[in-house]
Amino acid sequence: MDTTIGKRLKEFRIRKNIKMPAIAAATGISKENLYKWEKGTKPSDITLYNKLIEYMDKMDNMPDHILHDPKNNGSHSAQPPSRSLLTGIFLSQDEDPFPWLDENAAPGNIIAMSDKPILIARRNDSSIIGVVDGLIQVTGDSMDPRYKSGYWIALKKLRFTKILNAGFCYFIIDKNLQGLLRKVQPSIENNSVTLLSENETMYPSITKSMDDILAIFSIEGSIIKQ
Repeated sequence: MDTTIGKRLKEFRIRKNIKMPAIAAATGISKENLYKWEKGTKPSDITLYNKLIEYMDKMDNMPDHILHDPKNNGSHSAQPPSRSLLTGIFLSQDEDPFPWLDENAAPGNIIAMSDKPILIARRNDSSIIGVVDGLIQVTGDSMDPRYKSGYWIALKKLRFTKILNAGFCYFIIDKNLQGLLRKVQPSIENNSVTLLSENETMYPSITKSMDDILAIFSIEGSIIKQ
Protein backbone atom coordinates (compact mmCIF):
# COMPACT_ATOMS: atom_id res chain seq x y z
CA MET A 1 0.00 0.00 0.00
CA ASP A 2 1.40 3.39 -1.00
CA THR A 3 2.80 5.21 2.04
CA THR A 4 2.91 8.52 0.13
CA ILE A 5 -0.88 8.72 -0.13
CA GLY A 6 -0.96 11.66 2.29
CA LYS A 7 1.32 13.77 0.10
CA ARG A 8 -0.71 12.97 -3.00
CA LEU A 9 -3.98 13.75 -1.23
CA LYS A 10 -2.74 17.15 -0.09
CA GLU A 11 -1.39 18.04 -3.55
CA PHE A 12 -4.65 16.84 -5.12
CA ARG A 13 -6.80 19.03 -2.84
CA ILE A 14 -4.70 22.11 -3.57
CA ARG A 15 -4.50 21.48 -7.30
CA LYS A 16 -8.21 20.80 -7.76
CA ASN A 17 -9.35 23.27 -5.07
CA ILE A 18 -11.54 20.64 -3.41
CA LYS A 19 -12.22 20.67 0.33
CA MET A 20 -11.90 17.58 2.49
CA PRO A 21 -15.67 17.30 3.31
CA ALA A 22 -16.38 17.10 -0.43
CA ILE A 23 -13.84 14.30 -0.86
CA ALA A 24 -15.34 12.49 2.13
CA ALA A 25 -18.84 12.75 0.67
CA ALA A 26 -17.75 11.60 -2.79
CA THR A 27 -15.76 8.60 -1.55
CA GLY A 28 -17.65 7.57 1.58
CA ILE A 29 -14.42 7.83 3.59
CA SER A 30 -14.70 9.75 6.86
CA LYS A 31 -13.07 13.17 7.14
CA GLU A 32 -11.21 11.93 10.21
CA ASN A 33 -9.52 9.16 8.23
CA LEU A 34 -8.68 11.46 5.34
CA TYR A 35 -7.10 14.04 7.63
CA LYS A 36 -5.06 11.30 9.35
CA TRP A 37 -3.87 9.91 6.03
CA GLU A 38 -2.88 13.35 4.81
CA LYS A 39 -0.82 13.89 7.96
CA GLY A 40 1.07 10.65 7.41
CA THR A 41 -0.94 7.85 9.00
CA LYS A 42 -0.85 4.75 6.81
CA PRO A 43 -4.34 3.56 5.72
CA SER A 44 -5.30 0.27 7.33
CA ASP A 45 -8.30 -0.51 5.11
CA ILE A 46 -7.30 -1.47 1.55
CA THR A 47 -10.89 -1.02 0.31
CA LEU A 48 -11.06 2.59 1.46
CA TYR A 49 -7.55 3.22 0.18
CA ASN A 50 -8.56 1.96 -3.27
CA LYS A 51 -11.69 4.13 -3.24
CA LEU A 52 -9.57 7.22 -2.66
CA ILE A 53 -7.08 6.28 -5.36
CA GLU A 54 -9.90 5.59 -7.84
CA TYR A 55 -11.53 8.93 -7.01
CA MET A 56 -8.32 10.95 -7.44
CA ASP A 57 -7.41 9.12 -10.65
CA LYS A 58 -10.83 9.85 -12.12
CA MET A 59 -10.71 13.51 -11.11
CA ASP A 60 -7.16 13.90 -12.44
CA ASN A 61 -8.28 12.54 -15.82
CA MET A 62 -10.99 15.19 -16.15
CA PRO A 63 -10.06 18.31 -18.13
CA ASP A 64 -9.54 21.30 -15.87
CA HIS A 65 -11.70 23.51 -18.08
CA ILE A 66 -14.67 21.26 -17.28
CA LEU A 67 -13.94 21.10 -13.58
CA HIS A 68 -13.44 24.82 -13.03
CA ASP A 69 -16.49 26.67 -14.34
CA PRO A 70 -15.87 26.98 -18.09
CA LYS A 71 -17.17 30.15 -19.74
CA ASN A 72 -19.47 30.10 -22.72
CA ASN A 73 -16.89 31.61 -25.12
CA GLY A 74 -18.85 34.80 -25.55
CA SER A 75 -22.04 33.07 -26.56
CA HIS A 76 -25.26 34.44 -25.06
CA SER A 77 -27.18 31.20 -25.49
CA ALA A 78 -28.00 29.98 -22.00
CA GLN A 79 -28.55 26.33 -22.81
CA PRO A 80 -27.87 23.66 -20.17
CA PRO A 81 -24.49 22.08 -21.02
CA SER A 82 -24.73 18.70 -22.69
CA ARG A 83 -21.50 17.45 -21.13
CA SER A 84 -21.09 19.08 -17.74
CA LEU A 85 -20.23 17.73 -14.36
CA LEU A 86 -23.00 17.13 -11.93
CA THR A 87 -22.66 18.64 -8.50
CA GLY A 88 -23.71 17.49 -5.04
CA ILE A 89 -25.27 20.01 -2.65
CA PHE A 90 -25.38 19.25 1.05
CA LEU A 91 -28.83 19.82 2.52
CA SER A 92 -28.42 19.43 6.27
CA GLN A 93 -25.07 21.18 6.64
CA ASP A 94 -23.27 24.23 5.29
CA GLU A 95 -20.55 22.75 3.11
CA ASP A 96 -19.57 23.82 -0.39
CA PRO A 97 -21.06 21.89 -3.33
CA PHE A 98 -18.71 19.29 -4.77
CA PRO A 99 -18.30 17.50 -8.12
CA TRP A 100 -20.56 14.45 -8.42
CA LEU A 101 -18.84 11.78 -10.49
CA ASP A 102 -21.75 9.44 -11.19
CA GLU A 103 -23.02 10.81 -14.50
CA ASN A 104 -25.99 8.42 -14.35
CA ALA A 105 -27.52 10.37 -11.47
CA ALA A 106 -30.43 12.65 -12.39
CA PRO A 107 -30.43 16.34 -11.43
CA GLY A 108 -33.13 16.94 -8.84
CA ASN A 109 -32.68 13.59 -7.11
CA ILE A 110 -31.83 13.50 -3.42
CA ILE A 111 -29.29 10.89 -2.35
CA ALA A 112 -28.16 9.93 1.13
CA MET A 113 -24.41 9.52 1.49
CA SER A 114 -22.90 8.70 4.87
CA ASP A 115 -26.34 9.53 6.33
CA LYS A 116 -26.12 13.05 4.85
CA PRO A 117 -28.81 14.02 2.30
CA ILE A 118 -27.41 15.54 -0.90
CA LEU A 119 -29.26 17.20 -3.77
CA ILE A 120 -27.88 16.27 -7.18
CA ALA A 121 -27.83 19.20 -9.60
CA ARG A 122 -26.25 20.10 -12.91
CA ARG A 123 -23.17 22.25 -12.60
CA ASN A 124 -23.67 25.79 -13.86
CA ASP A 125 -21.43 26.53 -16.85
CA SER A 126 -23.14 29.77 -17.90
CA SER A 127 -21.53 33.07 -16.94
CA ILE A 128 -24.86 34.79 -17.61
CA ILE A 129 -26.58 33.17 -14.63
CA GLY A 130 -23.75 33.96 -12.23
CA VAL A 131 -22.63 32.09 -9.14
CA VAL A 132 -25.17 29.45 -8.11
CA ASP A 133 -25.00 26.04 -6.46
CA GLY A 134 -26.48 24.17 -9.42
CA LEU A 135 -29.34 23.67 -11.88
CA ILE A 136 -32.31 21.34 -11.67
CA GLN A 137 -35.21 20.79 -14.04
CA VAL A 138 -38.77 21.73 -13.12
CA THR A 139 -41.18 18.80 -12.97
CA GLY A 140 -44.93 19.22 -12.69
CA ASP A 141 -46.98 22.36 -13.27
CA SER A 142 -47.59 23.76 -9.79
CA MET A 143 -45.89 27.03 -10.79
CA ASP A 144 -47.04 27.15 -14.41
CA PRO A 145 -46.87 29.55 -16.26
CA ARG A 146 -44.03 31.19 -14.32
CA TYR A 147 -41.92 28.03 -14.30
CA LYS A 148 -43.16 25.46 -16.79
CA SER A 149 -42.33 21.77 -16.60
CA GLY A 150 -39.01 21.26 -18.38
CA TYR A 151 -37.55 24.65 -17.46
CA TRP A 152 -34.17 24.63 -15.73
CA ILE A 153 -33.89 26.71 -12.56
CA ALA A 154 -30.66 27.94 -10.98
CA LEU A 155 -30.52 27.37 -7.23
CA LYS A 156 -28.55 28.95 -4.41
CA LYS A 157 -28.87 27.46 -0.95
CA LEU A 158 -29.88 29.91 1.75
CA ARG A 159 -27.73 29.97 4.89
CA PHE A 160 -30.39 31.91 6.84
CA THR A 161 -33.68 30.17 6.10
CA LYS A 162 -35.84 32.38 8.30
CA ILE A 163 -35.13 35.47 6.20
CA LEU A 164 -37.50 34.99 3.26
CA ASN A 165 -39.09 37.52 0.92
CA ALA A 166 -42.88 37.22 0.87
CA GLY A 167 -44.24 36.57 -2.62
CA PHE A 168 -40.94 35.23 -3.96
CA CYS A 169 -40.48 31.70 -5.27
CA TYR A 170 -38.18 29.25 -3.53
CA PHE A 171 -37.28 25.60 -3.90
CA ILE A 172 -37.93 24.00 -0.52
CA ILE A 173 -36.91 20.52 0.61
CA ASP A 174 -38.61 19.15 3.70
CA LYS A 175 -37.38 16.48 6.08
CA ASN A 176 -39.27 13.84 4.09
CA LEU A 177 -36.87 14.74 1.23
CA GLN A 178 -39.70 16.14 -0.87
CA GLY A 179 -38.83 19.11 -3.07
CA LEU A 180 -41.41 21.86 -3.58
CA LEU A 181 -41.18 24.82 -5.95
CA ARG A 182 -43.53 27.33 -4.37
CA LYS A 183 -44.19 30.97 -3.58
CA VAL A 184 -43.71 31.85 0.08
CA GLN A 185 -45.72 34.04 2.42
CA PRO A 186 -45.61 34.39 6.22
CA SER A 187 -47.99 32.16 8.15
CA ILE A 188 -50.20 33.14 11.06
CA GLU A 189 -48.70 30.17 12.89
CA ASN A 190 -45.45 30.79 14.73
CA ASN A 191 -42.25 29.54 13.12
CA SER A 192 -43.96 28.44 9.92
CA VAL A 193 -44.48 29.52 6.30
CA THR A 194 -47.30 29.10 3.81
CA LEU A 195 -46.37 27.76 0.39
CA LEU A 196 -48.52 28.89 -2.53
CA SER A 197 -48.76 27.66 -6.10
CA GLU A 198 -49.81 29.45 -9.26
CA ASN A 199 -52.78 27.09 -9.48
CA GLU A 200 -54.45 26.83 -6.07
CA THR A 201 -57.24 24.63 -7.42
CA MET A 202 -54.85 21.86 -8.42
CA TYR A 203 -52.17 22.61 -5.84
CA PRO A 204 -53.67 24.07 -2.65
CA SER A 205 -51.52 26.04 -0.24
CA ILE A 206 -49.41 24.20 2.32
CA THR A 207 -48.33 25.44 5.73
CA LYS A 208 -45.05 24.01 6.95
CA SER A 209 -43.22 24.44 10.22
CA MET A 210 -39.68 25.71 9.74
CA ASP A 211 -38.58 22.80 11.91
CA ASP A 212 -39.84 20.43 9.21
CA ILE A 213 -37.83 22.11 6.45
CA LEU A 214 -34.39 20.75 5.64
CA ALA A 215 -33.16 23.32 3.12
CA ILE A 216 -34.38 26.33 1.17
CA PHE A 217 -32.98 27.53 -2.16
CA SER A 218 -33.51 30.89 -3.80
CA ILE A 219 -34.25 30.89 -7.55
CA GLU A 220 -31.45 32.88 -9.20
CA GLY A 221 -32.55 32.38 -12.79
CA SER A 222 -34.28 30.06 -15.21
CA ILE A 223 -33.56 28.58 -18.62
CA ILE A 224 -36.52 28.09 -20.94
CA LYS A 225 -36.93 24.72 -22.60
CA GLN A 226 -36.58 25.00 -26.37
